[in-house]
Amino acid sequence: MAAFETDTMNTGGDLPQRILVGLIAPGFFEALGVQPALGRAFLPNEQVAGAPLRVILGYGLWQRAYGGDRAVVGRAVRISGYPVTVIGVMPRGFSYPSGAEIWLSVPAMGDATPSRTAHNFKVIGRLRPGASFGGAQSEIGAIQRRIYSQQPGPWMSPDVSIVSLGAHTVGKVRPALVVLFGAVGFLLLIVCVNVASLLLVRVTARARELAVRRALGAGHARLFRQMLTESLLLAVAGGAGGLLLALWSMDLLKALLPADVPRAAEIRIDAGVLIFSLAITAAAGLLFGLLPAWRAARMNMNEAIKGGSRTYSTGRRAHRTQSALVVSEVCLSLILLAGAGLLANSYLRLRAIDPGFRSDHVLNATLLFASTSDSKEAPRLRAEYAGLLDRVRAIPGVQSAGTIDGPPLGMYDADGSFKIEGRTLPDDADAGYSVISSGYFRTLRIPIVSGRDFTDADTTASMGVAIVSSAMARRYWPGRSPLGDRIIFDSMEEHAAWLTVVGVVADVRQSSLTELPTPQAYVCYTQASDLLLSTLLIRTPLAPASLASAVRAAVGSVDHEIAVDIKTMDEQMAEAVARQRFQMQVLGGFAALALLLAAVGLYGVLSYLVAASRGEIGIRMALGAQPASVFRMVTGRALRWSALGAGMGLAGCVAMRRIVASLLFGVGPSDPVTLAGATIALLAVAIAASAFPALRAMRIDPVSALREE
Repeated sequence: MAAFETDTMNTGGDLPQRILVGLIAPGFFEALGVQPALGRAFLPNEQVAGAPLRVILGYGLWQRAYGGDRAVVGRAVRISGYPVTVIGVMPRGFSYPSGAEIWLSVPAMGDATPSRTAHNFKVIGRLRPGASFGGAQSEIGAIQRRIYSQQPGPWMSPDVSIVSLGAHTVGKVRPALVVLFGAVGFLLLIVCVNVASLLLVRVTARARELAVRRALGAGHARLFRQMLTESLLLAVAGGAGGLLLALWSMDLLKALLPADVPRAAEIRIDAGVLIFSLAITAAAGLLFGLLPAWRAARMNMNEAIKGGSRTYSTGRRAHRTQSALVVSEVCLSLILLAGAGLLANSYLRLRAIDPGFRSDHVLNATLLFASTSDSKEAPRLRAEYAGLLDRVRAIPGVQSAGTIDGPPLGMYDADGSFKIEGRTLPDDADAGYSVISSGYFRTLRIPIVSGRDFTDADTTASMGVAIVSSAMARRYWPGRSPLGDRIIFDSMEEHAAWLTVVGVVADVRQSSLTELPTPQAYVCYTQASDLLLSTLLIRTPLAPASLASAVRAAVGSVDHEIAVDIKTMDEQMAEAVARQRFQMQVLGGFAALALLLAAVGLYGVLSYLVAASRGEIGIRMALGAQPASVFRMVTGRALRWSALGAGMGLAGCVAMRRIVASLLFGVGPSDPVTLAGATIALLAVAIAASAFPALRAMRIDPVSALREE
């Protein structure tokens, strides 16, 4: 077993980069069963507090920053101001924790003081040969309960669970990927049903040809193999085209994927994909070819050769099968269409949520100072922050600027227990904790509800102050104002940093749009002990991206080793809903294809029926039937099929509501408005698809049709 966590650091140099660092405890690589491909792993004496810092590089960083030079092992480099020595390079493709590009020893990075209030670490372990998950769960659970009995408290859970590494890696994206894979399966079934229906029509149209082959000596098995071979050739051609299209669209797929999809960069067309595609192609060819092949082999040779008036009666026996295929196609299409509608509705509701701040015209510069937040460095760091803010605020076009240790919706959610002077709070009293600068609230247009904002007068020489959110005021000061009360977080106690509440601000959704605002406290960096301000926010009336180069220059003038990543806050907002947008886009695309396929299938079957029924339609019109009644007859048949398929599809939507529910926000899986809209859209497409055959039917000349008969 081994513990680990992640951090972000700078590589330094002329082109500094922000990289994800894996901070690992002894046994980490052994638990994962992997060792460096070049150099060595950490030695025991390098994984103790105070040991000289050693670093292991990821393969990608080694290639990108050091050109794959094998002599990098043993070289001294600087990582976020730390002098470190490279001792190894990990194998190509290894990146755990996900995205990590260097690995440092946790004990060597800090002291050995134990703490039971910080839950920064995850733990990974390898089961012994023959051991089961259940046995490991029981053993670890017993250990945890013993620790809980010795160290009880609100932050110590008596329960613990273990999960497989695969389930942990896939995490929250698993339900979305399962649903999307299911959507692909539905679309494939629709394709198979569509092609089977069209091939069945084609077999009926080729009845005389097939009968002649039978008359010339071809047996049932021979005709069966011929039709099955034709369907397999169609499948192979379609499969080859699909693989080619997938290869061409790979870059588009990666661009659409949300950033939290694990190992997205490794998606490619490899041998496994080719084998899977070959198997699916063969299965699809058999699936949509069996029924037409069986029908061809079982055809009545005498009736087919006679032709004439018997042509319609021969096709009539296939009508029930064709109707069933069309109905099933409509049913599957409605399920996909309803799913896409639910995801679109959910996405729109998510985007309509007020996050508590204004993202328009705001530039987000993510940066990381190369120095640490050590107390000895505090005066210099404060001076650097102040100098950076002065330079940025002086850039033409900047209205305001501020900093924070983690931007809203950036998944940074530091929190801790706290106390209110003179009051007894529950043991689980907890609030988020952000270090900001003056100008932060003004830049994001976060309203001050009462009290004041931070000012330049709030320094280490003045009274310690804090600002709390409205949610924190409501929970811990119900019915009264928190202004003037003093609070302290557990992590501040060693510094005796009691803070007077001087303001209350509106709530902000700090970690996620889907989570309600939680209690949040803000401390000014000029008074905080933790000075890691990683985000610079700038408001401008101009296009935010136009200030990027000026902001980079301002940061470089303060410290040239600071890596800067720049994007707009609108892009940050888009990333917060990237997964929902991807699901909506992909399932919406599948639904559109399903609608198109359903329309093509319905059009093909109706076109054949109109052609096969020319004689009957001619007789009807000769006996006085009006063209409008013929039109209604054809479209009415399409609507009956579609209505039956829609009813079955609605039942399928209800049956699968539990699967879809985990992907939705603010809308139920059986939302009547969405399901009704999907049904109406499908029926409208059915009417449109049937209109062309119906128009062709109403224009049939009775004399010509009777002469042909």
